[in-house]
Amino acid sequence: MEAYIEITREDGSLERMRIEGEQITLGKASNAGVSLPDQRDLENEHLLIAPRGEGCWIAVAQGAKLGAKVGGAPFQHGMVAWGTEVEVGNLRFKITDKPPQDQKKGQQQVSPLVMVGAIVAVLAVLWLLSGDPSAGLETESPEPYVLFTVLPACPDTGAVAQHRADEDAEAALAKSERYPFDPSDGVESVRLYRTAQACYAVLGMAPAAAEMQREGDYMQHRIEEDYRTHRLRLERALEHENFDDAVLETRALIALVGEADPNDAYVQWLGRLERQLELEITAPPE
Repeated sequence: MEAYIEITREDGSLERMRIEGEQITLGKASNAGVSLPDQRDLENEHLLIAPRGEGCWIAVAQGAKLGAKVGGAPFQHGMVAWGTEVEVGNLRFKITDKPPQDQKKGQQQVSPLVMVGAIVAVLAVLWLLSGDPSAGLETESPEPYVLFTVLPACPDTGAVAQHRADEDAEAALAKSERYPFDPSDGVESVRLYRTAQACYAVLGMAPAAAEMQREGDYMQHRIEEDYRTHRLRLERALEHENFDDAVLETRALIALVGEADPNDAYVQWLGRLERQLELEITAPPE
């Protein structure tokens, strides 16, 4: 599958390059897949871009000072249709699966973003006219989902346990590094650190087990702090009816509980709240 990124600068100049591999990062660092060293407001790796068959997954680094927007609305991460434009400061990015020679001159196409926006607007009107008393914002949340519970045991013994521990330790490190772009990877890294710790302990490799415990404790504390912060920010945003911020915080929480039980009350509430907030934001003014 071929994918390309188009970068439009403030002066209107356009750069276009092919995306190599399953995913790349974009930022001001020289080692970023798409390096923009002159853009000082960007993070070293500001965006993660991962083309997929149905579109492209884009994520903004957590804590980035310069946010992103899609269709004028704040955007943190998610799947976007081919051709969707993402704004970051004075830059505009567009991900497309069509090479330059396939683009016919003079042919006007309806932007996927415009189509999605029109559909959402229609749904918003229907929602507003429905008069359903349950369609209002559900601001009262159930008990938050617990991200980390029972410590896992080592599922193997002997040489297999050694292989498991080494493999999980390596995977945990890789996933912990991806946490700023995909929070669910960070949550998974804690589970992997704990499994590696258990296997090293079974093998009597105390120093390695202790190292895995330290790394796991650090990641768990970091993620739980972020989890509490996002819940508090969501509560404040809902209280002040700041729906743009509320939908961002809701999506951040959904990303953190992405691997959770879909039947959990809190996980289901977040999904409903995100849809309600999207309709609230796109609803036409009275």
